Amino acid sequence: MRLRKGLMAAVLAGVAALGFGPGHAQAAGMTKLRVVLGYIPDVEMYGPEYALKEGYYKAEGLNVTLIPAGQGVDQVQMVSAGIAQIGIANPEQILAGIGQGEEFKVFAGQFQTQPLAMTCRKDSGVTKPADLVGKTVGVKVNAQPYYKLFLSKNNVPFDKVKTTTIGPNDVSLLIAGRIACEITTFAFNEPLIVQQAGVPTTILPLGDYGLNSQVDSFFVKKSFFDKAGNQDVLVKFLRATAKGWVSFYKDPKAAANWIIDSHLVDGLDRTQQIFQAEQQVKFMESPLTKEKGILWLDPAIWKETAENLKAADVTKTVIPTDDGLLTTSILEQADMPKF
Repeated sequence: MRLRKGLMAAVLAGVAALGFGPGHAQAAGMTKLRVVLGYIPDVEMYGPEYALKEGYYKAEGLNVTLIPAGQGVDQVQMVSAGIAQIGIANPEQILAGIGQGEEFKVFAGQFQTQPLAMTCRKDSGVTKPADLVGKTVGVKVNAQPYYKLFLSKNNVPFDKVKTTTIGPNDVSLLIAGRIACEITTFAFNEPLIVQQAGVPTTILPLGDYGLNSQVDSFFVKKSFFDKAGNQDVLVKFLRATAKGWVSFYKDPKAAANWIIDSHLVDGLDRTQQIFQAEQQVKFMESPLTKEKGILWLDPAIWKETAENLKAADVTKTVIPTDDGLLTTSILEQADMPKF
């Protein structure tokens, strides 16, 4: 599900109506903080939503406003403009913003494995990239650069695979058997739709094949991070957010039901949300999160993402990720739970 194109204007109007301007302010002993989410308030954003509803932010002295994202919402622009102090966005967006001259600090990363994937019909026999030779792949228009990079990184000759362009939400060709696979898909959405149509699938997560990315990373402007007292605010925010995620890790199905029953957004499907939650938790775990804690940043993944952006001609140069962009200091002080 994607939100309507007018959402950005509505969000901005709502923010203005509430009297929010740049920076954070103190009110009745509470610190106001505005956070633009990585997506709509579904299970992908369960942690912050649950933390807000359960009063975890309030207990930390924070008056948090969560701004939903979706089509038409640019987290990088909103953080750059001071409409939100904290943004949750994909590294590709953050790095592209840096390439345009912005200065950010990234202090947490939700996904440890990229949830974008190639989805294939199981009867196609494709279980790894090399199996694509001689097959037909449906490629979404905006996925063309990454599709070529996916083949290149996995030593699959481009001219050995047939391709056809498909729409952004089209799974009909895959269901009909006219294509063997399609790219890109969200590992928790399209596969379920295809399976519900009676077609078993095989999912190839891009993160397992050279295109990893810490999707839904938490970032702020460097100037905000450097201002006295703000790092303590981020520790409180992250500690409360982590408490919100704990129940998700313990029972993903119950978390999905909570999202549906809370009516945070219309149009969500309970079966899909349960499927997503039970799969999503696997993409948020890693040896690093078990050792250090959830939402931990992995410099190796960020380096890989930056190199891929350059290889796909999204950025003119490889954006440095080892020059202070990433910080684990907030994670360390927040004492993140380990899963």
